[in-house]
Amino acid sequence: LDREALSAWHQRWIRPERSTIIAAGAISLPDLVAALERRFGGWVPGAGAKKEMAAVSSSHAGKIYLIDKPGAPQSVIVAGHISEPGGRPQDLPMETVMRLFGGMSTSRLNRNLRLDKHWSYGVSGILMDARGQRPFLVIAPVQTDKTKESMLEVLSEIRAIAGARPIEGEEFASIQRNMTLRLAGRFETLSSLEQAGINLVAYGQPSEYYYDYGRNVRALAPADLNRAAATYVRPQDLVWLIVGDLAVVETGIRGLGLGEVIRLDADGQPIATGAPR
Repeated sequence: LDREALSAWHQRWIRPERSTIIAAGAISLPDLVAALERRFGGWVPGAGAKKEMAAVSSSHAGKIYLIDKPGAPQSVIVAGHISEPGGRPQDLPMETVMRLFGGMSTSRLNRNLRLDKHWSYGVSGILMDARGQRPFLVIAPVQTDKTKESMLEVLSEIRAIAGARPIEGEEFASIQRNMTLRLAGRFETLSSLEQAGINLVAYGQPSEYYYDYGRNVRALAPADLNRAAATYVRPQDLVWLIVGDLAVVETGIRGLGLGEVIRLDADGQPIATGAPR
């Protein structure tokens, strides 16, 4: 990339007509406005580009991609699919679901692979933030000799949160407490307040979203969480990526029968393969 390419991108996308300024800090609104006028007062709006986001299909479902890392003591397992767009009413119950599933040290994923089986130092489940379709991901670094076994456990947990093992009883009560009792420290930094403002703008949330957050979480019922999980988590759409010592793990992975196995090079390009090593 040269300077002209970067400048052209900047002129095309960083535009005043599509910008919102969010500030958090020890400053009054009049002083902030005056400072912004000095810096941005001459920024002239115009006809900027509009981003068009095409829908992504699940055409890659049922595929397992392998990248060789000879001698690696761990394999990294990634299982994911494209899920629903952000900015929907089910965002709140789904945020609760994802924290229970893979967003804390005592999540379902971490209890299984770290606390119970000791195959991993930590596993996470993520529903990434986006206005368009959101990637649902499980990321599991595991010891090499438990790669295929860990894949089965990850699949089992994904199926469980999608409906095979509904959230109910003490597990539901516990995650409600976790979501609300941590609010006292959730917005203790300027960056966290700023991020809350960004979320309000980016996802079209009402201005009182965080003011009402605790009350709205406490109003959720198990059915709300399970309904959201069934909508957003789709085990049938999973795509797998495993990075590890293929001389050790490839045969076992192929034996699972989870889908077509494709080897990739370090740049993610398919490579021709013979029989598994």
